[in-house]
Amino acid sequence: MKIIHIVSNKEWGGGEQYVYDLCQRQRADGIDVSVCCKPVDTIRRKYEEAGMKVYTMSLGGALDVKSAWQLAAIVRKTGKCTIHAHNFKDAFTACYARRLSGCGHEVRVVMCRHLTRTGKNTILYRWLYGQLDCLVFDSELSKTMFLSTKPAIEQQKLRIVHTSVVVPEHVEAAPLRQELGIPADSVLAVYHGRLDPEKGLDTLILAAARIKESPFHLVLVGRGNDKYTAHLQQLIADNGLQQRVQLAGFRHPVIPYVAAADFGILASTVREGCPLSPQEYMSQGHPVVVTDNGGQREYVTDGRNGLLVPPGDIDALAQAMARMTNDADLRLKLGLQAKADFNDHLNYEHFYSKIKEIY
Repeated sequence: MKIIHIVSNKEWGGGEQYVYDLCQRQRADGIDVSVCCKPVDTIRRKYEEAGMKVYTMSLGGALDVKSAWQLAAIVRKTGKCTIHAHNFKDAFTACYARRLSGCGHEVRVVMCRHLTRTGKNTILYRWLYGQLDCLVFDSELSKTMFLSTKPAIEQQKLRIVHTSVVVPEHVEAAPLRQELGIPADSVLAVYHGRLDPEKGLDTLILAAARIKESPFHLVLVGRGNDKYTAHLQQLIADNGLQQRVQLAGFRHPVIPYVAAADFGILASTVREGCPLSPQEYMSQGHPVVVTDNGGQREYVTDGRNGLLVPPGDIDALAQAMARMTNDADLRLKLGLQAKADFNDHLNYEHFYSKIKEIY
């Protein structure tokens, strides 16, 4: 099996890491993997240092014929293969390249959709939908949103595969309590990810203010722009939470800090297709408090492996945090089930087996 991934972003982020992890797993499976990316040194080197073949091109989307010709030449040299695009812009390049290569039926084009957006139904997109062999959504929510505008695509081409995270077999928890001076008897809640308004962090801090007499400590792991980070620090100060809430900055790798938590939180106000941070807590046997507006509700069940709350609801979030903080038996029960669920149907091998079937 030979697979060519197309990665067209200019900066390294979650999408690039997703492709990187998938490439590594495929190579371990004996698959010949190549990556096409923009001529951005930080991205190119990351894949090359992992031992992958890397080709660079402009990858400008539907009107970029030059990249399509370049990819067509790679396809002719590669022979029978699957081209895996990770957005519609790159899917155009992949489909053009298959036609220009002359390899036709020997080339399969697969695309993964990681956004909760409606589908387009223009003439150009209808052509593209007809060319794709498979369109993979990261959640039922993403698929439903896409189909809400009735795009002209054959239903048999659509699949749902929940994205997963690569978790080391053995994780040693980071000494977060010692580093930040958190008392041993304080329940540790952790959020990790971008510091961004759409992650519901204002709501989270205001919820923390409502239960600041409870024995908890909240740590936000991640980074954002200077203006929003300063806003969060001011919000913490205005609510007298300096002894309860701390910004820990960017940490890599993050999983040891996830392992140090007693429970995790994702308070996103936007609908995310398949957010991965809750899965990371679940992998470590920790329950999660998450909003119920995204794909996370497809694997987090209220009262089974976590607690679900409406987005932007300060009172509901505060009540859920208080329950987790004050009930050690509940945390244990939900955490054990969270780990069992992750191991049963959310882990990376489960995800990889589904993707491999599609190839």
